[in-house]
Amino acid sequence: MVGPPELNINHYPLNIKTSTMNKLNYLILSLICFSFWACQPKPKGGALENTHWKLHSIKEGNKLSAMSGGVDISAVFSDKNISGISVCNRYSAHYSTDGAKLEVGDITATERMCDGINIENTFLNILSKANAYTASQNELVVFSEVGKLTFSPMSEQEISDIQYADGIGKLAAMFPPVEGGALHLYPIVRVDRPGNYPYKGKLIDPSLYQFFDPGTSEVWNSTGGDVMAVGKYGDFYICRVPGRYVSSDIALFRLQNGEMKRTETVAWAWCDEGWCNQQDAWLKDVNKDGKTDIVQHYTLTDDKGKVKEERMTVLLQNGNGTFKQAEGLQPDKSSFKMAGI
Repeated sequence: MVGPPELNINHYPLNIKTSTMNKLNYLILSLICFSFWACQPKPKGGALENTHWKLHSIKEGNKLSAMSGGVDISAVFSDKNISGISVCNRYSAHYSTDGAKLEVGDITATERMCDGINIENTFLNILSKANAYTASQNELVVFSEVGKLTFSPMSEQEISDIQYADGIGKLAAMFPPVEGGALHLYPIVRVDRPGNYPYKGKLIDPSLYQFFDPGTSEVWNSTGGDVMAVGKYGDFYICRVPGRYVSSDIALFRLQNGEMKRTETVAWAWCDEGWCNQQDAWLKDVNKDGKTDIVQHYTLTDDKGKVKEERMTVLLQNGNGTFKQAEGLQPDKSSFKMAGI
């Protein structure tokens, strides 16, 4: 009857020893963790507004990953928003700071897939949980409970490319290329019933009017009306713009010095009490000098559809990109038949 008690007594000290070792291990682990976090640089905050960065490395837990070639992640801080490209998609979110504290709001992003989507997901996850930061002239470090993001500043050229893509470049990208030879441009009167009209275009947001020449943007902002991006023919950007009553007219613009400058309003129409004014235009190289010229055909018809006035005009392009009317040059009207509107 002595055996069992001795067995229990032998286990008891073992339990005490195990418990003590567990506590000791826990204490050591805690000291290691404390030492680790104590060694981390204390966030210092700094200026973020109007800064441009590209991601240098991601630290998730104990895993540190440097960005390799072909993996581009950017962060632009402007107007209390952070935005950029995160490998596959564009993203944006509101942000706020308080000293060294950083808070990032709900992140919105496009939904494209690519080979680097896992890196993107890690980046956005850490960014969404940001709680502190340090910004200096040479580095931005964003801290979060799940990792750390380290950025380096963009070069002047990279900043310029970003500004182009988000500004005038965003506008220019709305114009699909128009292929082919001579292009017949003509207006539309019934914009509410466009049918198979080929120049419907894509609506340009009024916020992009700022990238047009001042005279044009001022008129559009004050009078209203839809402006449509139709296409790009050579170096001409074709827009359907507000006319007398509706967005019926066709105008040509060129991208010069970071601005969409109006070259010519080439086609237009308006009708009143059955009488209609209409002008169509053709873009083609009339004098075979390698530059695009403009042929215009105008008619005034009465309420019975009879032509009361008609004329042809040729505008030849000069070496500086401007146009001058070619005196005495009268094209064959039958080669430039007007569209029915």
